[in-house]
Amino acid sequence: MKLSFFDTMQAKKVQFVPRDQGNLYMYVCGFTPNNYPHVGHARTAIMFDIIKRVFEKNGFMVHYLSNFTDIDDKIIAKANDEGIAPKEIAEKYINLYLQGMSDLNVSPPIMFARVTENIPEIVEMISVLISKGNAYESDGDVYFSIRSFPEYGKLSKRSIREMLIGARIEPGEKKKDPLDFALWKQAKPEEPSWDSPWGKGRPGWHIECSVMSLKHLKNGFDIHGGAQDLIFPHHENEIAQSESYTGSKPFSNYWIHTGWVTRDNEKMSKSLGNVFRIDEVLKIISPNVLRFFLISTLYSSPMEFQLSSLNQANKNFERIVITINRLNEKINLSKDGKEDIELIKKFEFLSQDFNNALLDNFNTPLALSIIITTCKEINKLLDEGLADNLTLSRIKNILTEWLDTLNFKNIEKTEIKKIDDNLYDKLKTISENYSIISENESVEELINKLIELRNKSRNEKDFDTADNIRKDLLALNIQLEDKIDHTDYRIISDINVN
Repeated sequence: MKLSFFDTMQAKKVQFVPRDQGNLYMYVCGFTPNNYPHVGHARTAIMFDIIKRVFEKNGFMVHYLSNFTDIDDKIIAKANDEGIAPKEIAEKYINLYLQGMSDLNVSPPIMFARVTENIPEIVEMISVLISKGNAYESDGDVYFSIRSFPEYGKLSKRSIREMLIGARIEPGEKKKDPLDFALWKQAKPEEPSWDSPWGKGRPGWHIECSVMSLKHLKNGFDIHGGAQDLIFPHHENEIAQSESYTGSKPFSNYWIHTGWVTRDNEKMSKSLGNVFRIDEVLKIISPNVLRFFLISTLYSSPMEFQLSSLNQANKNFERIVITINRLNEKINLSKDGKEDIELIKKFEFLSQDFNNALLDNFNTPLALSIIITTCKEINKLLDEGLADNLTLSRIKNILTEWLDTLNFKNIEKTEIKKIDDNLYDKLKTISENYSIISENESVEELINKLIELRNKSRNEKDFDTADNIRKDLLALNIQLEDKIDHTDYRIISDINVN
């Protein structure tokens, strides 16, 4: 097997050589549970799920580790805002993330390591870095000295001079150099904290992933992955502290990064407030279709997320659903026939093309293109009666094997939900008609505002307004469902494939 992909460290496509023949050791930076998971998180998780499966299909035992950063500044800030413990915030959003991944059929890694379960190991690593002269304590805080690591910047291809532009020591920071980064933060009143040689405190962000990956995968593991925005400073800092700690390199043999998901050409992020939450999107699109959409662009490239652009994914996946259902209907009628060996060979050659696409930089867009083209060929065979049932059964096995590699499940039952290309704009117009001020809300938030106004109108016996809101939403194929204690909604499908 020759498998190649783009390695961020070498800035080129390289052929993969495993550390341990037949085994793949991979660490992917995971979810920070301070808010709802969004489609940017989904893209990274889905892509590394496929990378894992590509290796497995080619005979590798995959040791895939990810993590939850279950304590950080934003978790603490959100906990303070809501008046609950940081642990409750973390657990709430971890559960929502796990549910979203389950809905999208993302296979879990062998472990989700948690920062709060690795504090002793973090303290030990920081202590070693101090003893080696790579880190220093400053009034209860501990910082890594980036000038103690001459190769700093080798992943992001940034020079110290470039990084110093605009860098400064923020108020309250106790570091010697504006580029140094925190390994340990002194505890503030009423914040979660742990004992350490430098007093009570908690870990800095970057040290956590170094400790968890080295603990479970050892130094020089095969692949370190994550989203593009982690290259600097997070992954750059991981390399510096890990290679300083172990005294050997490389920390990871290869680096793979997924591109941003953008909205209006800006990176989708919680801080910008321009995210599409996974649970919101899955109310208007099927999980298989969202997965199809998110892998229809090469993993390392940015992709623009718009509701209108999901319709092409809808149309393409509908072809797959129809093809599978037509094959099932034909094959289930009879098992008679004689295999057409030449025809089967033709599709087996296509299978080589499919596998080669994934072995060459995990090219999911090309793999999907082969699937769609093959579906057209199969439908032609069905239309013209050019293949017997046994041959069709073999061809279906080839097609379903491809779909399984990409981890599409329950394809026959996929509901194809047609999306109004201008749904967001129409909802915004409706909201404004009812004097609802809308500003950068998601589709979900606009619908919920209209539901809230409808319920308020009903309580005030303004049934005309309540009924008009229901009708306006129904005109957009959004059907309201009144429950005992709340009102839910669903998108009505134009096509329901059972």
